[in-house]
Amino acid sequence: MEVVPLITMKDRKILNLQEKLDRISQQQILYIHDLDGIEKDKPNLCTFQRLSKTCEIWIDSGPRNLGDIVDVFLAGANAITIRKYLFPKIEISKIRELSENKVFADIDFEQNDNDDFFYKEFDGLINFTIREKFEKNWKYIDLIKHHANKNNVVYTYDSNLENVKYWKYFGIANFLVDLDNFEEFKIKCLLKQK
Repeated sequence: MEVVPLITMKDRKILNLQEKLDRISQQQILYIHDLDGIEKDKPNLCTFQRLSKTCEIWIDSGPRNLGDIVDVFLAGANAITIRKYLFPKIEISKIRELSENKVFADIDFEQNDNDDFFYKEFDGLINFTIREKFEKNWKYIDLIKHHANKNNVVYTYDSNLENVKYWKYFGIANFLVDLDNFEEFKIKCLLKQK
């Protein structure tokens, strides 16, 4: 099981950034959920560069073309997340020519996306669909089971410790957790494993 701390950027801001970074070790990778990049196609490249000097970073900034991916890697990303709806004609082999860093794909359950051909080339998959939506749509459950059972590394975003058992039932044991809840979540998960 892996628990990765996540910070969200919006309007070019992360409140109390240094205080938040002091909570994690430099060996810990940090997932940056950049809503400016995803929603507005304006990734926070300067902030990524600053952060990459103090920790490993995994960037989710909504790249839309190969040039965007190059920019994110040059800004210091150790891993990236691709969103199919923003970059539908991606050729993963071209990304592999640029970098040996890990490349993940966000699963778009609202599109009932079950494209094994698209997802098989990635290092893993990311789920941002919350539990409540899963419980309202059984197709989502079938899709997550399908992807998790294909030996894909699947991470889900959830900071509620009560949901760990729920996600594990579907084969998901890796979590992206808000940095504010990261230490408590990680400690309790480790205790539950024993």
